[in-house]
Amino acid sequence: MAATWGYGQTGASTISFLKKIEMAPSTEDQASLSSLSSTHGSRADSFAIREKYKGLIRQLPAKVFSDKLVDMFMREFNWQYYFVDPDIFYAQLQEWNNLPFSIFSTEGPQGISQDLRVFPAVLFQMIATALLILPDEEEEEFAMLKYAANMTFEDLACDYSASGEDIVMLFGKKGLSVTTVQAEFLRASFLKFTANVTESWHMVGIAIRDAQELGMHRDSLDPKPADTSVERALENQWLIERRRKLYMVLAIWDINMCLILGRPGTIDWRHGSPSLPIDAPEPTDRSKTPIVLRNPEKDPPTPLTRSLWLHQLSSPLRDIQDLEQDGPYPKDFSKIDKLHQKIMSLHDSTPGIFRVENPDTRWDEDPNVAPWIQVSRYYFNLLHGFSLMALHRSYVFHRKKSRVEALQASLSMLEMQRLMFEGLSATSWRNFMLFFGTFDAIVLIASIYILFPHDHPEHKQLAVQHIHWAIERFATMQARSPLAKSAQGVLRAILGKFTRALSNSASPAKDSETPSSTRGPSETTPASVVGRREISQASSLTTDEYGKDSASNGHGFESASTGLAMTGETWLSPSEWAFAPDGLSNIMPTFATSDLIFNDLTAVQDRMDMMEVPGMGVGGLDWQFGGDIGEGTLWQVLNQFQPR
Repeated sequence: MAATWGYGQTGASTISFLKKIEMAPSTEDQASLSSLSSTHGSRADSFAIREKYKGLIRQLPAKVFSDKLVDMFMREFNWQYYFVDPDIFYAQLQEWNNLPFSIFSTEGPQGISQDLRVFPAVLFQMIATALLILPDEEEEEFAMLKYAANMTFEDLACDYSASGEDIVMLFGKKGLSVTTVQAEFLRASFLKFTANVTESWHMVGIAIRDAQELGMHRDSLDPKPADTSVERALENQWLIERRRKLYMVLAIWDINMCLILGRPGTIDWRHGSPSLPIDAPEPTDRSKTPIVLRNPEKDPPTPLTRSLWLHQLSSPLRDIQDLEQDGPYPKDFSKIDKLHQKIMSLHDSTPGIFRVENPDTRWDEDPNVAPWIQVSRYYFNLLHGFSLMALHRSYVFHRKKSRVEALQASLSMLEMQRLMFEGLSATSWRNFMLFFGTFDAIVLIASIYILFPHDHPEHKQLAVQHIHWAIERFATMQARSPLAKSAQGVLRAILGKFTRALSNSASPAKDSETPSSTRGPSETTPASVVGRREISQASSLTTDEYGKDSASNGHGFESASTGLAMTGETWLSPSEWAFAPDGLSNIMPTFATSDLIFNDLTAVQDRMDMMEVPGMGVGGLDWQFGGDIGEGTLWQVLNQFQPR
C-alpha cells in the first residue's frame, strides 16, 4: 500500500514513522531491547575500532628506524612551517613508547587520551615525509622497510601517510584534538610534496574546519586552565599560543593556495581572525616558563619568527583576492595602485635577518638558524614578487603599467628561485618551494613578449636565459618532483613560441657571467642579481580609469606598446587574429599552475607548413597546448599564434 501511495519503504517518510509506531513493543520490552542493542552495538563497534587501530599501528617501522626518520624530518622540513613543536612531540613520543602493549588488546584507543590516540597519525606523516627526502647514501639503511619487489621509497611513504590518514578517520569528528589538526596538516603537506595538489587543497580545508570546531579561530574560545595553579596557567597559555600558531599556518596555506590555484578558500576573512602568536623563544619547560616576547637584539630568530613574517607577506593576498571579483576591467584602477604601494612598503619593512641585500647575518652561524635562514631570504623575496605578479596578472593584456610590473615581478621571482635552488640539497628538490611561482612567472613573461614583442627589448635576453635555467632546473628535479616533470613539455612549448615571437636565437649567451642553475651554492651575490636590480628600476606610469597608460622614458622602458603580434617577419594587430576579433580584451586571467594541475595542461608538437622562420628553416614543428583549456584562455590564443 505504501508503494501504491507513492511512499518509499525506507527513510524518514510518514509511512516509515507509522510503521515504527505500529510495531513498537511495550515500554518494558522496549527498554530491554534498547539496552541489549546498545550494548551489542557498542561492543561490536569498539571491537572493530580496536582491531583496526591495532592493525594500523603495527605498520609503524621499528623504533630504530622511526627515530632516525623523525630526526630527519625535524632537521630538513619542520622549520618551514614549524607545525610540530619539538618539546611537545618528543614528550608525546615518550608517552606513546611507554604505553603497555596490552592496552591495545584490552581497552584499545578508548583507553588512551584523545591527543595521544591520534599521535601515531602524526608519526606516520612525519616518517612518510622523511622518506621522500631520504638522501641517496642512506637509502640502503632503510631498504629493509620495503615489503614488496620493485617498491620505491615513495611507494612506502604513500602507504605510511595513508595509514596516518586512516587513523584520523577512524575516530571521526567526535574526538577532535589539536593533534588531529596537526596530523591533517602534515597529510596535506605530504600530498603537496607528492604533487597531489588537489587532494592537498581539500585536506587543508578539512584541517581548517576541524580547527574551527576546536575554537582555534576565536580568542573567546581559548581553553581554560585545569586549575588555579601557576603551573597549569602557564601550560594553558602556551597551549593557546600553540593553537594560534597552528591556525595562522593554516590561514597562510589557505590564502596562498587560493591565489596559486584560482580556487576559493575555506576561511572567511570578513569574520575576523584570532590573535597572532607571540614571537617568544622556545620554552624548556612550559609549566615554568612565562611567555616573553623575543628580543631581536639578543635572541636568535626561530622558525616561529619566520612563520610570523610569512603571515605578514601573505596579508596582501587577501586584498588581491577581493579585487579579482571586479574582473580585469575594474571601475577604479587606483585600488590596484594603492595595493601595489602597500606591497612595496611591506617589502621595504623586511626585518634585517630576512633581507637579501645587506642582511643581518649575526645569527647565520647559529646551528638552529643556519639550516633555514639563507633560503628563507630568497623565499621571502620570491613571495614579494608573487604578490606583485598575482596583483597585476589580471590586467596585463590591456594595461601597460600592469605589464611592466608583472614582468619586473616575474623576472625577480625566477632569479630568487634560481638562487634558492643552488642553496638547497638534492633531497629538497621535491619541495614545492622550488616549483612555486616559476611556472606562472615563465608563462606570464612569455605571453607578454609574444603578444607585445616591442616592449622591453633590454630585458629580452635575461628573460630567455631564465626560461632556459628553469627548464634545466625542472629536468634536474623531475625524478623527485612530479610537478616539475609534468611542466617541462609546456615550458619547452612556451620557449618555442617565445623564440619565434622574438625572431632570433633563444639560446643562452655563452659568455654569461651567471652560473648555471645546476652548479653548487654561490658564496657571493651572482652576477644575475644585477639584472634583477636593473629590472627593479621600472618607470613610473600614470593610468586613467580605463587603463590607458602613458610611460615615462627616464628608466629604460619603452613607451606603451601597440599590442602587435609577430608571425614570422610580419606583424599583425591582435584584431586580425582569428581567436580575438576584439583584440586581447577577451583573454581570461591565467592561472598556469592551476591549469597544469586541474585542467591537465599538456603540450605536443605538430608538423606545420610555414614560411621560413629564423632558426627553424622552411617547415617545422609547432607546439600546441592541449587539455581542458576552454574558450578565451591564453592557451587558445597561443595555439592560434602561427607564422604565415
